[in-house]
Amino acid sequence: MSAVRYASPANVIGATALSALLFLAAPSAFSADGTASPLRDYLTAKHAAIQAQSTQPGVPTAIHAKVTAESRSGVRRLRIGPTGEYQYISDSGRNYAGYNLGAGSWDSLVGTLASAVADEYVVQAAVQGLPLDGLDVVFTSIPERKSETLAYPNNLSYVAYIDSPATEAQLQALKRAVHENSSAIDLVTQPHQVSHAEVDYIQSPATRDPKQPPGLRDFITEEKRPAVLARQVKPGDGKKKPSEPETLVARAHVEPRTGLRRVFLGKDGYHQQLHDSAPGLLGYGLAPTVEEHLLGVTGTCLTHIFEVQAASRNVLLDSLQLTVDGQLSPRFGSNVTSPARFSDIHYKVRIESPASAQEIDALRQSVEATCPLYNLVKDEQKLEGRIVRGAYAEPAQ
Repeated sequence: MSAVRYASPANVIGATALSALLFLAAPSAFSADGTASPLRDYLTAKHAAIQAQSTQPGVPTAIHAKVTAESRSGVRRLRIGPTGEYQYISDSGRNYAGYNLGAGSWDSLVGTLASAVADEYVVQAAVQGLPLDGLDVVFTSIPERKSETLAYPNNLSYVAYIDSPATEAQLQALKRAVHENSSAIDLVTQPHQVSHAEVDYIQSPATRDPKQPPGLRDFITEEKRPAVLARQVKPGDGKKKPSEPETLVARAHVEPRTGLRRVFLGKDGYHQQLHDSAPGLLGYGLAPTVEEHLLGVTGTCLTHIFEVQAASRNVLLDSLQLTVDGQLSPRFGSNVTSPARFSDIHYKVRIESPASAQEIDALRQSVEATCPLYNLVKDEQKLEGRIVRGAYAEPAQ
């Protein structure tokens, strides 16, 4: 575990007059009843870190993630960072040839959005010197079917449970700042340019060595294909149209002493995730930033849809690996004049398959036409948010 990075005295002394005024306006470390407030202490340190970072030139952050379809299981392993130091498992339920070993891409997306919104409320409260004593964000999505072959998380909304003595006007100003500055909100509400996936195709033998253990080819043909075909609707077969996807929900809880966000996915919170702040904003290096994970989740979704479409089209795959890269403009810095935003998002896929190059290109096209999160990033969505005063209370069972 790395130490918390506080602003150095030299950085604080060298701040502008405006920075000094904001520093003096930092939140008190005590709640309304006079008891110590760990979250206010954290906001005070966060405020100092932001001011220190604001005196230095800001530089873009390169985001890199790699997703591997794991051999016989088809599980998607997400590695985040230049050396893959953070890892998540993404999986399907048993009804879709998965093992429920990890959260699916849709659930993970909603979880990252809950965490991103919570993080932005913390950051903007620190910037504005607004006292907070507790913060939880419950994020909800009602997926919408765009066609018989494409549906994705839509109708985005959240509720921020805020324990604070701030006035209603201050909280509404805080909310506006969150929506204006959040790169995650911008990514899912505004259309973004996303490149076509670049394919690195390696042709493998048509017949596998029988001495080798079962691999991805066997998963695609024996597990995924039957599950995919069972879901398909064909004219005249008596099946109903595809059902509407279920509502997605996730809760992000801000740990008051560290600012870490613990995310509970689904109504039962069965899968959990952890997000940290960036190093210059009091990060501990315990988990990826939510911006890194958010882009990585689009990669797990694309990888899964490569599996789905390969199964549907009966294209054999022997290995499947995808990388996603992008740029995030700086959040703070002496040269920063606009909010942080994602750009230059591109994907590269490495495929080993006995199929022809033409079949692989047709596979890529079908994936891009039907991948939920690939299209979500390209499209425009609406997002609504509201604030509820008081600490979050677990719903009665």
